[in-house]
Parts: sequence; C-alpha cells; structure tokens
Amino acid sequence: MGFLVIFVCIFARNEAHSGVYVTIFGGKMGQKRQKKARVENFKQPLNVMKITEAIKTRRSVRTYTGEALDDATVGQIADYITDLRAPFGAECRIEIVRTAAVAEPVRLGTYGAIRGATDYLALIVRGGAPLTREGAAYMFEQVVLYCTSLGLGTCWLAGFFDRGGFKKHLSLRPDERLCSVSPVGYASDKPHRSISTLLNGGKPTSRKPFGEIFFDGVFGEPLSEDRAGVYALPLEMVRRAPSANNKQSWRVILTGGTPHFYKTPSMGYENLDVGIALCHFAETCREKGIAGGWKIVTDAPSAPKAAYVASWVGNPDK
Repeated sequence: MGFLVIFVCIFARNEAHSGVYVTIFGGKMGQKRQKKARVENFKQPLNVMKITEAIKTRRSVRTYTGEALDDATVGQIADYITDLRAPFGAECRIEIVRTAAVAEPVRLGTYGAIRGATDYLALIVRGGAPLTREGAAYMFEQVVLYCTSLGLGTCWLAGFFDRGGFKKHLSLRPDERLCSVSPVGYASDKPHRSISTLLNGGKPTSRKPFGEIFFDGVFGEPLSEDRAGVYALPLEMVRRAPSANNKQSWRVILTGGTPHFYKTPSMGYENLDVGIALCHFAETCREKGIAGGWKIVTDAPSAPKAAYVASWVGNPDK
C-alpha cells in the first residue's frame, strides 16, 4: 500500500518569505520525503472572465467527477496566488493539496459534504491581529473566483470537514492554524444537497433583499439601488457572496458617500463571511474603476447587534 500527496505551498506576499514550493510525501504509510522546487510557470493567455461574471457564475460545487487537475492548471492557480496580498496586514497563506492514487486513494474527510474531489485549497493563518480572518478570507475568495474563471468548481468549508485529517497532510508550522478549505476541480452533473439546504428542511435557501442588508444613512433604513448610486453594482456583488448557511452576516451603511461594513453573529463564521463580502465589493469597484480603499474610521455610524469592520473611502491614506 502506498500513496502520493503533493503539496504546493504558496506564501502570501505580506509574509517574510514568498514563493512556490513542492513537498512530496510518498512511499509506505508514514514515510516522508521533501523536496523544495520552483514550480514551472504555466502562465498562458487566458480568456479569464470579468470579476462580476465570475461572481455571478460561482456556485458551491459539492460533487466532483473525480478527475484530478492537470499540472498546467495547478501551475496557473499557483502562479495567480503568488501575486496576491491579503488586506489588513493579515498573515496567511494557501496550500494546494493534490491527492493522487498510487495504490490506495488518500481520503480527506468532509463528513459527506463533498464527493469526488481529489484536489483542495487550504487557507492557513498565523497570529491573532485584528481582521486576520477577514483578510485571509478576502484572499481565499480571490482564488476561488479565479478558479471559477478557469471553469473549476469550488466550495467553502469552514466547519464540515475533518480538520485533524487535513492537518496531517499540511506543512503547518507551530504558530499556524488551518482556517478553511475548499475542493477545487471539475463539477459533476450529479446533484448533492447543501448543508444549508438540509438545515432548512430540504428547501433551497435564497439571498436576502437588497434593502434588508444595506442601509441608507442609519442602520435599519433600507437602501435602494437608485440611492446606492455608483455602489449599486458592488453591493449587489456583495449580496451574491457565499456565507455560512447563507446567513449573509454582513451589513453595510452608506452615509455621506462612504460605505461602512459591519458583521453580525453567525455561529463564529462571521469573520470569514464578511471577508468574502469585502472581496466582492473591492474587486468589483476596481473592475469598474471606482476609486477607493479600505480604512478603519473612528466616526462610523452605530449599528445595534453588529460590529464595525472597515469602510471604503476615496483616499484611504489620509
């Protein structure tokens, strides 16, 4: 019996070191050999879809064909990750975990939530600085959307997976924590109901209305798309963001032309949820040429039962 697991380890640019490394675990069970090597740059001209198109196309894929990603595709994803930098100074990195059958398949447990996946993305964080998980989720969602543009399926997993089992196949340092994982691969046409659907009595969940999560001037005053102005499309892309059990645990108050982002409790997943939302908003703004950047302000409007996160301001350096 034997197995082969290839780790492609990509460190975020805001870490002390960066680059792409390959670690090979193989041979008899428990034996390990490591090799650090530069992954071949597979950069090719791609018809990568626009970010708004990727957001609209992305769905949580839970059933896969079982076909492993080829080296060229893995190289494209790895190359993309090396150019990323997590916001808010978050210390995080992403590993691409490739399971390949030698004599016996390597099974990474997802408690039945995922079927047929052979390749995974793993989000790893370090330190406990404010907005670490938000910044890490932001970067992870960038990779998820890039994979969508390549025609690949993904699915955020923050709770329904065997964390201990995954850790055995990751090159974690003592000060690092596994935050989330996602399968990445070719979607199967076989249906598989989501966890949120099961928790909802078998009924599909739907997104909240625009004015229920976005507010005009004060918390609780519904914001219309007309009143949102230039931010109508970025906010709609936020509304489409995935979240734990589709709780959409983010809220936005638009006041004085500045969108202020908040998070509401969601079983401990709200930090990841709002990080994904921030990614959708900022990437859509950049695509549409809407100037701005993230800043922590001291005069954000108050929001009952919601914690302030950050604001999108025209000149964040001031």
